[in-house]
Amino acid sequence: MGCNSTQQQNPPAIPSPLTLANTKLFTPVPVPSENDIFSLPASEEEAFLLHYNQYLEQDIRADKAIYQYLEKYVSNFTYDGKTFTAIETLRNKKGNCISLAILTQALAKIVNVETSFREVSTYPIYKKEQDLLLVSSHFSTKLFAPGQEEDKNWIQAIRAGTVVDYFPEQSTFYLGNAKYPKLVAKFYVNLSTQALIKEDLNLSYSLARAAFQFTPHNPELINLLAIIHRRAGDTNTAKKLFEFAIQHNLLSSNLIASYSFLAKTLNDPKLEHQLEEKLEQVAKTPFDYLTIAQKATAKKQYRKSKKILKTIIEHYPYLPEPYFELAKVHYLQNHQNLARDALEHAITKSDSQEKTGMYEAKLKSLELTLH
Repeated sequence: MGCNSTQQQNPPAIPSPLTLANTKLFTPVPVPSENDIFSLPASEEEAFLLHYNQYLEQDIRADKAIYQYLEKYVSNFTYDGKTFTAIETLRNKKGNCISLAILTQALAKIVNVETSFREVSTYPIYKKEQDLLLVSSHFSTKLFAPGQEEDKNWIQAIRAGTVVDYFPEQSTFYLGNAKYPKLVAKFYVNLSTQALIKEDLNLSYSLARAAFQFTPHNPELINLLAIIHRRAGDTNTAKKLFEFAIQHNLLSSNLIASYSFLAKTLNDPKLEHQLEEKLEQVAKTPFDYLTIAQKATAKKQYRKSKKILKTIIEHYPYLPEPYFELAKVHYLQNHQNLARDALEHAITKSDSQEKTGMYEAKLKSLELTLH
């Protein structure tokens, strides 16, 4: 009777992290609206529809028609680290993966083609800008084929469609599917990060606030807001934001790494240790585990570091980075021959001239000590 009379309680809603922000620190400035991000002038819409309809007349499926338009009329599209709106991307024919995803979404919306997005991590997982760690994640868009007449005798596991991705990488690791709100938030986050690098804290904060409208409990966004406050000199609010994320289990390896940096600046070794344990709990990609191995190496925990690195190599033998880190561990243990072997492996696995040059320079320096 007691069980029957007990009403099931819904878990309390998580409040917005913005309630913790120190609004007195910043002066809001105008930022692009959602419509600004995706809108195209009438002339550009007409040009697209002209070619799109021609493709349809050739019995080309709607999703493939959009892809072919992008392939033909943005054929000289070049990678650029900047994030642009749809019209900027179309006219400049350049931008990063978010720029291309935004343009693709804008075209798909004109002809009512359904989309979804995929997010992956790529190496390098971060880029150091002063004391800021920038996550490197990659978006691609899937344009779904128009719906077919439903057959009740079949269960559809994978929907037909076309993937738009100009920057495919072998060394990518699936993080999860993403929906439209995350794409919009990513636009604001990227611009906010660039403003932060330029120390324009008012713009960075304003863009971050806009992003919260679309992904209010995104760990990377909470991390960004905390860093903005720390850069403004408000470490108390930054710490409150990090603690909020931990309390509500809104975690990412990047957020933990940023909180660890704050703990170090606050000279709180106990907190640093707790966060290191937390980092191991939230690790997902081989790059997360590589970071853990590097921390172990820095603490002279060579056995732990080698165990992690060998596990990464076992599962991802084509990655050069764990071999390079393993060479460092062997060198620190005075195992120069093993270090040389690991460096040679890193060179054969390298996927860029920059990495190859660095690995070869290290190998040459090592060989000089062996002779």
